[in-house]
Amino acid sequence: MRTQDDALPASVSPVSAAEFSSRISAFSPSKNIAVAFSGGPDSLALLILAARWARRRKGITLHAFTVDHGLRKEAAAEARYAGSLAQVLGVPHRILRWKGEKPASGIQAAAREARYRLLLEACRKAGVGDLLVAHHLEDQAETFLLRLARGSGVDGLAAMKPVRLLSEGEPHVRLLRPLLDLPRERLHATVARSGLVPVSDPSNEDERFDRVKARKIAEHLAPLGLDAARLARMAGHMARAREALEGAVADLLAAHATLSPYGHMEMDADAFTGARAEIGLRALATAIRIAGGADYAPRLNALEAVHAALLAGELGGGRTLAGAKIAAKGGRILFTREVAGARKAASLLLAPGEEGVWDGRFHIRLLKAPKRARLEVRALGQEGLAFLHARKVRLPAVPSAILQVLPGLWRDAECVVVPHFETDIKGIAWDMTLRRSLPPRA
Repeated sequence: MRTQDDALPASVSPVSAAEFSSRISAFSPSKNIAVAFSGGPDSLALLILAARWARRRKGITLHAFTVDHGLRKEAAAEARYAGSLAQVLGVPHRILRWKGEKPASGIQAAAREARYRLLLEACRKAGVGDLLVAHHLEDQAETFLLRLARGSGVDGLAAMKPVRLLSEGEPHVRLLRPLLDLPRERLHATVARSGLVPVSDPSNEDERFDRVKARKIAEHLAPLGLDAARLARMAGHMARAREALEGAVADLLAAHATLSPYGHMEMDADAFTGARAEIGLRALATAIRIAGGADYAPRLNALEAVHAALLAGELGGGRTLAGAKIAAKGGRILFTREVAGARKAASLLLAPGEEGVWDGRFHIRLLKAPKRARLEVRALGQEGLAFLHARKVRLPAVPSAILQVLPGLWRDAECVVVPHFETDIKGIAWDMTLRRSLPPRA
């Protein structure tokens, strides 16, 4: 289970404390940090460097989280051994177990999703603001190759970002990659100098997995000049192109789109149709995600079909895509939540002091309720509208379909409050914000 790294050339230098400090300081890290720690050589190098850095700074709290996927019989013992390594380095350690049935296919994707879900939950529970992961130069090159093989566009070929949010929900936790520009061999040299022995995971050599295949292919490309550094630089070029496109989209939306506090968007049709195709497609995807609450942009072919219909003025009575309805009228394009989708959205049960995201669109925190009752968050619908009319609540002059997809707080079959329109309900207090906003202008 445990092996020392193969002998490294004497010319390979470990990562210095100063190098690591400059990299992590560039992120302006929080005071409460965690390391995703498998115990393998890459993550062990990261934990060694992070522990050394944290010891030299006041007020820094460091954690190590190990995910036991339960996919191999050795996994539990490896997780415990990772804990012993963390103990040697003086870092509090916790094992996170992936429980329940495992899928018969797509296991790596499912494991990755489970890993980040467990890590996010652990970070939030511990009040962690930043999660460090040990992705390095070769990982970036392999990601570029995998996405090239899948026919990815600019966004995919930009590969991994040095920093991103683990989730759009609050409280925010950032994922940081401070080693992304460093080669694997320097991480392994860091481990070798420490004298610690990392975990060896045989799945890292299993060619049934696409990432292992990409690693092997990268080795054959190096003699052609396409080594890991060159591939990572290409990903960097794509990242700059992505930033430029995102900036253009943000400028377009800031100048010509409005986002209502009710969650629907409007955009000037002439500005949209006059934009270059790539900018228009990205603006369309952004508007659909905001209005529809989806976690991901629609598939490109479906997005292109709606884009083409808008350009040709052939949207008819409107289209639905990824939970949003898109309609064009009077020189404006309107993006609203699909009524049927909102009514089917999973309800959210909240007790006082609890919070959550409903329908991918609204973040709601219940501050107070009578007798600490649990209230259910679900779509207003026609019943909720009737409730508001009975109370003689003055409603805005917007289509009924927009009002029906707003959240109401329900107890049993009764709608007790509608946060958008009622601000002074005896015994009930809440806080509600839109989950997403328009991207900041470049």
